[in-house]
Amino acid sequence: MEEVSFIPLEELFPSSANVRINIPEEGVRRLAEDIAIRGLLHPLIVRPEGSGYGVVCGRMRLEAIRLLKRESPQDFERLFARGVPCVVKELSDREALEISLSENLRQNTLTPEEVGRGIARLHELGLSEEEISARMQVELDEIKRFVRLYARLRTIAPVVAESKPGRPSRSPQRRKVSRTGITKVVRAVEELAQRGALENPEDVVKRVADLAAERGLSTSELDILARRIRENPQLAQRPERLIEEISKEEMVERVVLIKRRLANFIDEYARSSGLTFSEALNNILEEYLNLKGAAA
Repeated sequence: MEEVSFIPLEELFPSSANVRINIPEEGVRRLAEDIAIRGLLHPLIVRPEGSGYGVVCGRMRLEAIRLLKRESPQDFERLFARGVPCVVKELSDREALEISLSENLRQNTLTPEEVGRGIARLHELGLSEEEISARMQVELDEIKRFVRLYARLRTIAPVVAESKPGRPSRSPQRRKVSRTGITKVVRAVEELAQRGALENPEDVVKRVADLAAERGLSTSELDILARRIRENPQLAQRPERLIEEISKEEMVERVVLIKRRLANFIDEYARSSGLTFSEALNNILEEYLNLKGAAA
């Protein structure tokens, strides 16, 4: 059994080899609540970096513990008065990157972009795609797919922002397209290209990203765009009309709480109708309002 050390939270920070980029706020909050109830079930894996310790595995746990300290100091003191449980390892950049990518692949908690970025970094550190496939126990075709997707996202990096709820800023100086949303579009384009249903995927991705940024499409709107492109590949060749149509709907994103049974119902309706969750919810609400109008 590996020795566990207790390290002050102030000495912990994300390792330069940690593959996670996106930190979902709601996921961190749920994890913090779970830690407050059950404690930290698995220690962080860290390595000495600079004047502290870089977290190689456990970035979400680190953010959850930080949140606990800010919002529930009593729980933090009860659980981490001695420090945060960590397993300290002496790791090279390549070893740390391999461990971080492998753990998160097993847990299936990374976005395709994060996986592609991790693979690209391993390749830069001397591993071939075949070696990465063997070490990560992921099919070579999957490795190549992640690499292609990451390469396409890099071509549009100047217009991509971090994903946040709501519509991106429409300020000409700050127009950026949602990272989560555009990743879904890129995946749709990549799937069509692999099926031979789409030519010039690089040009399509660039054009869609520029137009989406110009129109200020939100994450959910980009999700709808990705689905419609999958359904009709011809729309991807000339996306202007489709993006114009979506933007004219004037959708507004809101973070709301929905009872689980209602969310499950909407999920099932969306799947059976081939819609996104947002489209399904809008359909249900419009149908209800139409009925209320008819009754009046």
